[in-house]
Amino acid sequence: MLIGSLSRAYLKTEYSLQEARVIFEVATNSGCTAKAVQFQTDIDQAYSSRLIGKLTKAGIIRRVRSVKDRREQRLFLTKAGVQAFRTLDERANVQARHLLDELTSAELEELDNAFRTVRRLLDRTTTPETITIRGQKAGDLGWIFQRHAVVYGEEFSYNEIFESYVCDGLAPFMKNYNHEMDRLWIGEMVGRRVGSVAVHHDENRAGWAKLRWFLVENEARRRGLGTKLLDTAVTFCKKAGYKGIYLWTVSDLDAARRLYERIGFTLAEEKTKTCAWAPWAHEQRWELRLQS
Repeated sequence: MLIGSLSRAYLKTEYSLQEARVIFEVATNSGCTAKAVQFQTDIDQAYSSRLIGKLTKAGIIRRVRSVKDRREQRLFLTKAGVQAFRTLDERANVQARHLLDELTSAELEELDNAFRTVRRLLDRTTTPETITIRGQKAGDLGWIFQRHAVVYGEEFSYNEIFESYVCDGLAPFMKNYNHEMDRLWIGEMVGRRVGSVAVHHDENRAGWAKLRWFLVENEARRRGLGTKLLDTAVTFCKKAGYKGIYLWTVSDLDAARRLYERIGFTLAEEKTKTCAWAPWAHEQRWELRLQS
């Protein structure tokens, strides 16, 4: 109802949405066949044929026999058809501007991401979006806090204590931040965050870095982002001269553990008491020694 696609007079013209689709196809693929129009619009063949016949009779479309195959007819817009297409195109643009002009830049970005998500989920032929890794920007820590709470709550049923645990580490990271020793990286797909990892020096364990906030969103999994984030962190720690890296995780995070093991981390400690935010599991400390 918002864009009027169900109205009999599409965009306040004399044409229905289906007729407008046929006009669009002939306008953008001048000389196409009726079969090509039917294929592109996915309209029933008999109905598509009736639409083309109606528009031909109305003087919007003209049929021309193919020089190569006299049995085949090519479709073109008449002068009236060209004007009809321009009217439809202009009104569609005005309608789109009217809808979008009311949105803020943040809302436009949200809408763009939503359309990309819909296309990714429904069109399996879509080329996967490129994933990149960048350094920290304003707002990243807030995103990390929110997404850790949501993802671990929804996917692993962690309770509210986990949200508090994540929050407790964010302020010290910024307060004690040392550009020579600390970093935060974000994985992005077309401008939206889909992963994170951070390295923070440990004042109580000289020469060692703590790996923090390793997360990969579901839409970016099985595409190598987790390995790339960990490799980025390890490479930085080597250049920074760290003796080693350690991290705390939970025993039920099997996928993450396999990545840690692949990178070279080994289990150093497992608490006997069950985890406060996941009472069915135990906290584990994994380490990767970089210097002997």
